[in-house]
Amino acid sequence: MGKDVVSAETPSVGKKAKALFLEYGIYVIMLLMILFFTFKNSNFLTINNILLILRTSSVLGITCVGMFFVLIVAGIDISVSMNMYFSAVIGSIILNNLGLPLWLSFVAATLSGALIGIINGFFVAYVKIVPFIVTLATYSVAKGLALLFTDQKMVFLDSKVMTIANAKFLGVSAFVYIFLAIVIIAHTILTRTQFGRQIYAVGNNLVAANKMGINGARTVFMAYVICGALSGFAGELSSCNLGVINANFAQGDEFVVISSCVIGGASLFGGKGRVLPGAIIGICLVQAIINGMTMMGASAYVYTIFRGVIIFIAVMIDSIKFSGEIR
Repeated sequence: MGKDVVSAETPSVGKKAKALFLEYGIYVIMLLMILFFTFKNSNFLTINNILLILRTSSVLGITCVGMFFVLIVAGIDISVSMNMYFSAVIGSIILNNLGLPLWLSFVAATLSGALIGIINGFFVAYVKIVPFIVTLATYSVAKGLALLFTDQKMVFLDSKVMTIANAKFLGVSAFVYIFLAIVIIAHTILTRTQFGRQIYAVGNNLVAANKMGINGARTVFMAYVICGALSGFAGELSSCNLGVINANFAQGDEFVVISSCVIGGASLFGGKGRVLPGAIIGICLVQAIINGMTMMGASAYVYTIFRGVIIFIAVMIDSIKFSGEIR
């Protein structure tokens, strides 16, 4: 009889362990890596380095916020990195060639990003083309246009960008405050507005959402526009941070953004995820590990391996957690 009790309890224990791993496993792995970097380099957890991690996280963090909208509606946008590149180039033209104010370069970059989002959203939501194919195409087009406009040369930005690049409040970069403001606005939209509820409803079940009277196509379309606009804004902010735009600008960042979102709680199956605190946790953990590898003098090739491993683990866990759900 005792054996029967043990055999009956064992599966539940196993399920609990599996559930705990799926819920917190990736965080444990990444925190162990952070502890490793702390022991290897005493400067890793210093105030200055933490502030540096927050600053570098903020730019891609803004793109993560946009990606959350797309992932929640069960989409994906791999064009975000080249959207950033293209939008930054447009911003540089406004700033360098036309000599217009810095704020106008941000407006132009954001509108450029929104244009790419409009194209993505139209073909995904209304023409019903697979998101991966659509955003792969706009990725290529955006990169080609950026290279064309710059003639594949490095673009050094006007000194006006130092106004925002060096701006700080209480010792914290202005980039961090901008990121937090966007996170709070996005969180409010997703949790306190009708549009936000529609985003989750469409992501959970598009057919059911349409039957409830929600315009599913328009909701998906707007999610891509928001993602595109935030990517464009982030691209201009990144160019201000670097002061230069080269042919490798934002290359591969789409994978960092997607994996950060999944780590932060978004699901590739849609209908899941909270921008606050998900976008902050996801991007900061990834950037902290990249920072740690940099401090250890790791090879540039290691970053590529790291991105691939993190994406694989994040997607694998996400697939196991949600693949059995009915859509």
